[in-house]
Amino acid sequence: MKDIKNSIVYKTYIREAAAKLKCHNMDESFVLIMRALTMDSDAPEPHNLLGIYNELKGNEAMARKHYRAAYALDPTYEPASRNLERLCAFYGARARKADFGI
Repeated sequence: MKDIKNSIVYKTYIREAAAKLKCHNMDESFVLIMRALTMDSDAPEPHNLLGIYNELKGNEAMARKHYRAAYALDPTYEPASRNLERLCAFYGARARKADFGI
């Protein structure tokens, strides 16, 4: 079985989606995230990026769901843990930037 997470196409989707999110190019980032998710629905990276996407769109409840999904898929994937902690914090941590995992 081919390791999708190490494929060049998958990595390119993740990297480009993160770059688009950083520039607030929401439509293009969403398409790239969905392509990565289609390639590997069990990978934490697309869910983490969907969390950031939803957070930027103002949907914090959905952002938390995707950060939790990323964490559940891989508890060692630190960007999802950091983003979930940052989003759920009452003080201070909210000032930190999102962790894109790249």
